[in-house]
Order: sequence, then structure tokens, then C-alpha cells
Amino acid sequence: MLVFIFWSSFFLIIYSYFIYPVLLRIILTVKRNHRTMQPDYCPKVSMVVSAHNEEDIIVKKCENFKELEYPNSKINLIIGSDGSRDKTNDLLTAHACDNIQCFIFENQKGKAATLNQLLIEAEGEIVVFSDANTMYDQNAIKKLVRHFSDRKVGGVCGHLILKNPNENVGGQGEQLYWDYENIIKNLEGQIKTTIGANGAIYALRKELYKALPTNKVIMDDFLVPLSAIEQGFDFVYDSEAKAYESTSPHIEGEFQRKVRIGAANFNALPEIKRLLFPSRGFVSFALWSHKIFRWFGPFFLIAIFLSNLFLFNYLFFKLIMIAQIIFYGAAIMGYISIHLIKKLKIFTYPFYFCVTNAALLYGFIKYITKSQKPGWKRIDRA
Repeated sequence: MLVFIFWSSFFLIIYSYFIYPVLLRIILTVKRNHRTMQPDYCPKVSMVVSAHNEEDIIVKKCENFKELEYPNSKINLIIGSDGSRDKTNDLLTAHACDNIQCFIFENQKGKAATLNQLLIEAEGEIVVFSDANTMYDQNAIKKLVRHFSDRKVGGVCGHLILKNPNENVGGQGEQLYWDYENIIKNLEGQIKTTIGANGAIYALRKELYKALPTNKVIMDDFLVPLSAIEQGFDFVYDSEAKAYESTSPHIEGEFQRKVRIGAANFNALPEIKRLLFPSRGFVSFALWSHKIFRWFGPFFLIAIFLSNLFLFNYLFFKLIMIAQIIFYGAAIMGYISIHLIKKLKIFTYPFYFCVTNAALLYGFIKYITKSQKPGWKRIDRA
């Protein structure tokens, strides 16, 4: 039984992170979803941003919006200030104009509630979801919306590029993670549909939007795409629709953000349960492989370690235990490296992997105890 627990847990970790991407490449050789796309397709677009205490970046966001290469008569920016207590509200009011609308919500209700309100105001046929600290390439909107010329496409996920100006350890891990995620999203989208988007840059047909739950913390960039998929549409990925963010220099704040994401992941399970059945074909396969198994990664890691302890009498498992100790020791060195002048990059990835799984575990505890509130705090960026 212990051997079974060890190997099944070990396999599911390896499967989710390494075997699944390989399987996607194999599937792509025999099945590719061919879609039509009109580069000059130009529907009316509303970009929505939920902001909280963004005085340092909100003006730059408005300026970035004005620089987008899209007809002014067919695009507008709608920003909702969710209970901001800094200068965000004053700055937004000063920068309001014909195609930049600002809504000030005095009491903080959380991102989901703010987005629900902003979607009521959005007049665009296509809604682009963005973050206040995300800057777009000038042609990003054109790249996103061209896919909607195909009626089978319900949404599009863009390509987020993370900048790490301070070369911090957590930022390096985050960069690698998003490079890896973008590869998987691209493969999924070419086969059938991308599972989830990136909150910094994704677009949706407004007619497909369903109000998000506001009584619990959720991730809009996960539930919104899956809602479109459940309605029979595909969600695709476009590597040419680029946006940029800076990584956070504070590992503690980034950890708290991941805890919130972890709690939101588990909160999403009742909302997506209909998509988990094998009858949903590729969608179910991708959800389990890309998301669910990874969310339960911390429990697999604990099972591997504990079962390994009880199997320690066998030489093979002694070697495995030594390998685990070395790996977790490297993660500790990665944490120590944060405080060193010269960063030890070799320890970056074990550290990031462990931090991510620790945050998932803590997020699960927050989910069980219902202690993660829908409200959110701004994470300072570099």
C-alpha cells in the first residue's frame, strides 16, 4: 500500500508538470483545430480594469491605453476603483475623457463584484480584461480581436511577458512559470481550447459573460473562460498579443497572492464540476491534467515524503529520500539567496516550486476554513 501511495503520488506530480505537455504535442500531430481569422476584423471593444490603490501606475495605464492602435470610436476604457484609499480616485477623475470612463466605488467589494458592475457599463461587443499594472503592445487589441471573426471562438488569451528588473529570485521563478504556462496554453488552444486565461490580457464576447460569484474569492481569468467553454465556445491563445508586467520584489507579498489564488482555485470546483466529467472530452482531460492534479500537488508531495519515510529500510527508497532532502535543501538555499547580494540562481527553481506548493496548501486551508475574503490587496511591483 505504501509503495502504491508513493508511486501514484510521484506519477501524478511528474504527469502534470512534464508528461502532459508532451502528450499535448503528440495529440497536436494528429488533431489540430483549424480556424478562420480576419486580420482586419474591427468590432467595438471595451477594456475593463478593476483597480485598488493604484496611484503609482494608474496614469501610466491610461496613457498606455491612448497609445493603442485601434480606432478611437470603437474602443473605450472602463476603470472601477474598488475602495481605493490613496490618490487613485483623484487621478482617475482627472484623466476621464470621451473614451476613458471611471467609476468610484467607495466600499471595497472585491474584484469579482467590481467586474460585474463594469460589465453592465461595457458597450463593446468584445470585452478585454486587464490589470492596472499591465502595459499592452500598441497592436495587442488588434491581435486579440481578429480571432472573433470566427464564431466558434468565444475568447482569446494574450501573451503576458514578465519583466524582472531587480533580478529577484521569486521573479526568476515566476518568469519561468509563465513561459511554461504560455507553451501549454498555446498547445491546448491549437488542439481545442485553452483552459483558463491570464487576468492581465484576455478578451471575451460580452454576450457570454455570466456574473461572477461575489460571496467567495474566485479568479475571473479561470471562471470566465470556462463559462464560455461550457456554453460551447472555444478559448484560444495568441502569442502575438503581448502585454508586460514587472515581477514583485517582495516574496512575502507574492506568497500571499498565491495563497489567494490557491483558495480561489478550490472555490472554483463547484462552479466547474460539469466540465470535469469524461463526457466533456478534451476539456475534461485538460482540466484534470493542467489544473486539478496541480492544485493537489502539495498533498502528493506530502504523501511522497511520508511514504518514503516508512519505506526507508529499502536501499532504493533511501536514495530517493536523500534526493528529496537535497531538493528541499536547495529550496531553503533559494530563500537564503533572496537576502544575498549575489543571487544563487541555481536554487531559484526548487525555491519557487516549493513556495508555490506551500501557497496552494495554505490556500486550501483558507478554503476549508472560509477565511479568505473576496477583497484584495495591492501587491507592490518592481
